[in-house]
Amino acid sequence: MRVLIVDDEPLAREEMRFLLEEAGGMDIVGEGENGFAAVELARDLKPDLLFLDIQMPGKSGIEAAREICKQQSPPVIIFQTAYDEFAIQAFEVNALDYLVKPVSQERLHNTLGRLKNRQPSVADLERLINRLSTPRQREHKPIPLYAGETIVPLKQQEIIFVEAQGKEVRIVSRRGEFSYHGAFWQVENQLTHPDFIHCHRSYIVNISLVERIDLWVNNTFMLRLSGTDELIPVSRSHIGEFRRRLNL
Repeated sequence: MRVLIVDDEPLAREEMRFLLEEAGGMDIVGEGENGFAAVELARDLKPDLLFLDIQMPGKSGIEAAREICKQQSPPVIIFQTAYDEFAIQAFEVNALDYLVKPVSQERLHNTLGRLKNRQPSVADLERLINRLSTPRQREHKPIPLYAGETIVPLKQQEIIFVEAQGKEVRIVSRRGEFSYHGAFWQVENQLTHPDFIHCHRSYIVNISLVERIDLWVNNTFMLRLSGTDELIPVSRSHIGEFRRRLNL
């Protein structure tokens, strides 16, 4: 079976490769580090099976899967996620399987066994993607941010936008501006509210606060958000999902 692995974490890809080699019968034809690579590699390499991380910067696994299922003879997709088992139960279906990180050899063996007994169709994949894309009833925990010697538990809906700035992350909110001393993807993983969307590789915005959309060069947009005078770009690679989410 020809296998493609896509995950933004190199160690996660290495671990999955090791587990698949241990399982046997797998020809790992390629690896990718983001959703854009997943779409291209699935089209070019034509794998039978794709292990696809859900949460990746730039283009998520869900966004990539939407495009891949439109390809001719798309691969079977096994989603990987850092959600715990309780969260998975809220949206698990029988069409495909999930692997919760860290993945165990036993769990992978069970997944591969299920696939041998039932090969999901493209329709199964599309139903699963729609299910995953539907906002789930999850607890949207505040994000703890440091302001000097004070910790501010910032509610998610108070956030206007998040910007990657080198090795730090800038968070602009209704309660002021904060610096998050961590990776951009770490903030993204904490933003569970469905109103947040990637509009650019360096920006996540609260789409409920979009007041105006200005047409820009090369068929891109500039956003004006409530609560800030800054203009936020929407890149060409994110135009499709942005249009879909705002019904444009």
